[in-house]
Amino acid sequence: MKYTFITTVICIVLITYFAPVVGQTVESKQDSSSTELQQLKEQLEKLKAEHELKLQELEKLINDITAKMEKAEQEDELQKLLEEAKQLESVERTEETGIGKRFHTGVRVQQKLNPNISVGGDFFGAFSTSKGDFVSEPSDLSYGNNGFKMREMELQLNAPLDPFTRGKTFISITKEEIAIEEAYMEWLNLPMNMNLKAGIFYAEFGALNRWHDHALPQFDRPKALVNLFSNAGLSGFGFSSNFMLPQLLFADANMLDIAIINGGNGFSFTDTGKDRLIYVGHFKNYYDLSRDAYIEWAVSGAAGKNDPAEKYNSYVGSFNITYKWVPVGRSKYRTVDWRTEFLFGVRETPVDSLAVSTKNINSIGFYTTLQNKLNAKYWLSGRIGYSELPYNNKQSEWDFTTCLDYWQSEFVFIRFQYQYNIRNFDNDVILGYPGVYPNDNSFLIHFCWAMGPHKHEAY
Repeated sequence: MKYTFITTVICIVLITYFAPVVGQTVESKQDSSSTELQQLKEQLEKLKAEHELKLQELEKLINDITAKMEKAEQEDELQKLLEEAKQLESVERTEETGIGKRFHTGVRVQQKLNPNISVGGDFFGAFSTSKGDFVSEPSDLSYGNNGFKMREMELQLNAPLDPFTRGKTFISITKEEIAIEEAYMEWLNLPMNMNLKAGIFYAEFGALNRWHDHALPQFDRPKALVNLFSNAGLSGFGFSSNFMLPQLLFADANMLDIAIINGGNGFSFTDTGKDRLIYVGHFKNYYDLSRDAYIEWAVSGAAGKNDPAEKYNSYVGSFNITYKWVPVGRSKYRTVDWRTEFLFGVRETPVDSLAVSTKNINSIGFYTTLQNKLNAKYWLSGRIGYSELPYNNKQSEWDFTTCLDYWQSEFVFIRFQYQYNIRNFDNDVILGYPGVYPNDNSFLIHFCWAMGPHKHEAY
């Protein structure tokens, strides 16, 4: 007990003595930390102020340099203008000194009047399982098969005649003849949004009539068009007026074309006679589906005489629809083009040799063609068509075609084509090939090239 009491007393004395010292130590440490924190804040504020000052100095320096550069550029530009003025002054003085002593030929001015000149070559080699002349030999219905042939050399001349008119000429050169394919003049931007055309031209009819042979989606024209208008299409000498109409039927654009031509090919319309006038109308509507695609539809009609005496009429009507997809920024690599056309013909013919009464022969036809651009070089296309002859609707023809086109460049392409024809022709003396015409398979390689800027209005 004695020792316990002494130990307790000693502890109380030690605590009483050292407690104030410990408290003072803790307080002194807290004060020291607060002082250091305050010093750090002051240093940060000082650094921030110095940084802002340097930024202001740097901005001022940049502004001064920019102003000096702009001033130097202005001075340089002014100096250039002064030098050009001095040069012009010296040229004027030289010209004044040489008045009456110089002769200018004007050759450079004459060169600007030269038209754009282009030459195109259209060659092919073909093989058919049919050896008949109806298939093998060139005619109004066929370009020929079983051999290597030149379909056409085309010379094109194109130029503006003045600010109001332009002229175009296409000369077709074949083995048999040199002929004018198209030659016309156009007056542009007349009142009522009208253009006028006069000369020899393909009429606006259907989807493909305006197209030249080398630009067709496949090597040949659809049989539905060939059996109505021959390989030459619906063309002739005449006049045409084209109107851009106000927006109708919710379309983005409407166009009306009216033409009178002196033509005919011996199929739907006579190629002999005194007048041989054909009246053609074409109404087209255009719709934008998106920024990558559009669709358009058109109604066409043609009327004329079908006999040399020009007593009997023929009428041909057409409805066609076109869809085109061209992705923005990728038109070089991807395009889809689909066209379909339905045709209906009415032909007046005498019932007997006395021609006291007449009857109508109605014929129908259609085709659909699809082109798919696979990449920058290759196109794959196909076509299906059916046609009844306009003078004998009991005779008909189917054609199935597929093509692979290789575009070496925009001036050269090679086409490989396969076609299968199913014919129901029998004793067709009008065509000059009496007898039965068999079905046939044909294989064709087509070479087409162009020299110069071969320009033609948009098809």
